[in-house]
Amino acid sequence: MEKEGSLVSVIMPAYNAEKYIEEAISSVVSQTHENWELLILDDCSTDRTVEIAERFAGLDARIRLLRNPQNMGVAKTRNRGLDLAQGEWIALLDSDDVWHRDKLEKQLALAAQAGAELVYTSYELFAGAKSKIADYYVPAKTDYRHMLKENVIGCSTVMLHRSLCRQFHFRQDVYHEDYALWLEILRNGYTAAGCTDILTKWRVSEKSRSFDKRSAAKNRWLIYRKVENLPLLSSVCAFAAYAVRGAAKHRRVR
Repeated sequence: MEKEGSLVSVIMPAYNAEKYIEEAISSVVSQTHENWELLILDDCSTDRTVEIAERFAGLDARIRLLRNPQNMGVAKTRNRGLDLAQGEWIALLDSDDVWHRDKLEKQLALAAQAGAELVYTSYELFAGAKSKIADYYVPAKTDYRHMLKENVIGCSTVMLHRSLCRQFHFRQDVYHEDYALWLEILRNGYTAAGCTDILTKWRVSEKSRSFDKRSAAKNRWLIYRKVENLPLLSSVCAFAAYAVRGAAKHRRVR
């Protein structure tokens, strides 16, 4: 078991997550890379989320529960976590997703090997303990131009160097705040590397934002035009590529 190495701050926003958060937290506790801190940021939950998080925090000093004074939304909550994180690396994990045990260990090794400031992984789409839907394999690298056509970076797979978090935060005025952040980082010349091993389990449900394809398409177009300020023709070309890749992916997860 690796007890030394870089401190990784894990940012976990949580809102009414009692059904799944125990599994998410347990996947952090079981990491083979043991030098981590877990910041659970509760966004004014009304269920047992706080109770479950407090229980874990009482058992492991590496876990901290931070409660928002008012409901802030996921982007602002993640930004609060970025500002409070102490680690050299920042990892993101939603409260309904799950990591494989060696996720952080393999990402740290890849970051050192590739000299990357952002590292992401392949992931499994699932709906429950015995409901695997599909595997999504990421490319070993991506850049701004390719990310306009297809977002290969799942939020709960991401690990960022702390230097990026001092410069960039999640936007609070867009629907896909994570995608907008990846684009901003890559547009500014930073390197992203993908671990092709499946190291993350991404939960799919009808309540998740990614499930609403019509809304996702509308907001993707707004990112092209209003956030990235792409010319109309460039936006059309990028959107067409996004639609083709999205349709193929959607067929796999139906």
